[in-house]
Amino acid sequence: MGESVEKTRRQEIRELLSERTWTLDGLVARYVVAKKIIVDDLEHIARSVAPRHRLEILPPVCEECGFRFKDRARFSDPSRCPRCKNEHLSAQRFRIT
Repeated sequence: MGESVEKTRRQEIRELLSERTWTLDGLVARYVVAKKIIVDDLEHIARSVAPRHRLEILPPVCEECGFRFKDRARFSDPSRCPRCKNEHLSAQRFRIT
């Protein structure tokens, strides 16, 4: 009989991000945990995949004025646009490249 090896949530997230892009909300819904936990996981994964790979953040865009968040290093979602203060932003997405 073969023993099944349980993967940790971080190992699973790392695999998911290697396959396609995910939003923070998508990962939270998949694992049914607080956003803070997934943010902590993403921060850990970003450190652990380097230097061969990197956890890429595809930045959100303001749906009102088109402002694009550049060089974003935070894993939590921004709450509003710094230019027009609109709170309707596309979700930032993550992937491992």
